[in-house]
Amino acid sequence: MGSFIKKDLLIIWRDRKELITVLLLPIILVIVLNFAFSGLLGNNEESELDLHLAIVNQDNHADLQAQLKDKLLDNESVGKEEVAVLVEQASQLNPASMLLHYLDSDDLKSLVTIQELEEADAISKAEDGEVDGILIIPEGFSADSLYAAFVGQSPTTSLELKIEKETTNNRILFDIIQGFTDQLNYQFALQELDASQVEVVTPEGGIEKVGAGDSFTLTQYFTIAMGALFALFLASTVATKAGVEIRERVFYRIQLSNSNPILYLIGKMVSTFILTWLQMMFLFVFAHFVLDAFPDRSFSFWLGLIGIVTLLAIAIASLAAMFTSISLRVTSIDTANGIFMLFILLFGIIGGNFVPIYILPDWLIKIGEWTPNGLSLVMLTNWIQFEELSNIFTSILILIGFFLLFLIISLALYPKRGKA
Repeated sequence: MGSFIKKDLLIIWRDRKELITVLLLPIILVIVLNFAFSGLLGNNEESELDLHLAIVNQDNHADLQAQLKDKLLDNESVGKEEVAVLVEQASQLNPASMLLHYLDSDDLKSLVTIQELEEADAISKAEDGEVDGILIIPEGFSADSLYAAFVGQSPTTSLELKIEKETTNNRILFDIIQGFTDQLNYQFALQELDASQVEVVTPEGGIEKVGAGDSFTLTQYFTIAMGALFALFLASTVATKAGVEIRERVFYRIQLSNSNPILYLIGKMVSTFILTWLQMMFLFVFAHFVLDAFPDRSFSFWLGLIGIVTLLAIAIASLAAMFTSISLRVTSIDTANGIFMLFILLFGIIGGNFVPIYILPDWLIKIGEWTPNGLSLVMLTNWIQFEELSNIFTSILILIGFFLLFLIISLALYPKRGKA
């Protein structure tokens, strides 16, 4: 099998124009796009978010302990002595105050400007475009939240975020508020509702605390998008070399030899894997050292990045095998090239490689995640922001599924002796 792998690598190596295109064009595009779109997604300090949130606080803090005590006394499963303990502990906990403190923290002050207003004034400002959203803290929110945490029930009172129309800004506001409630619920859950251990840690402000992870820049986006896109082109490039080999009778000589013809297909896969892996890692290393795309990253981050690139390279290798089988089946190499280009254009558009994925409709984004390049884009984005394996575990399984699917199709289409 080594001779087949060597053959395919030498074919690419001898085509210097193709090799230079594969290695340098992604880098050139990342540089050009980075400068063309500089100032977006945090690439420029002057482009920092300036969100405005109106807060309508209808919760009566003074009656918190009385409201909570009434609720607990109505619950027969809670003893009077336990009620007294819980009410006393509740004096140190006020979800509404914690939320206001969270939004007014130093890290969020630079992103969100809050104004406490009456509901009518808040609505007026929202209609005039002076605020991005209205957060309503309903009456009894704090007491109901604490009661639900203490007795292990779902709260009946929720925060309300009202918006004039859906925009990127109010989506971010929603994520910030959702991040607070998730953390608060998590802290309550950690205490296992043990009255003797209730000690809730107030969530701290900052993007990393509200579901957005580390900052994500357009330089990083263009790097992973171009890497995934040119990985698709590599699959097509390796497969089209089969047409050259057919014209030069290489494939037929393999069929007439004692070599197992399936080794020819395996050679295409392995060579595609090697080229894809090297091309993507070269692009990431260049972006890191020249464009400072991944500053201050840990060793574990790079291990995860290498793992994701390896999985994508495996999936692209099976895609190249499928393309190769198609090349051996069609009568015209030009027809095969047209089919491959159609695949690449379709995958590239819906997978977010030609245009930033966030400008696409939600339904198209969901479809795009069911392409190898779109899925790898999601995986790399999550890894760059969170560095948590649990966030990408399902995507890993799906990417392995793509590998198996393309491999099965390629074996089914692969011609038997005398049929190419």
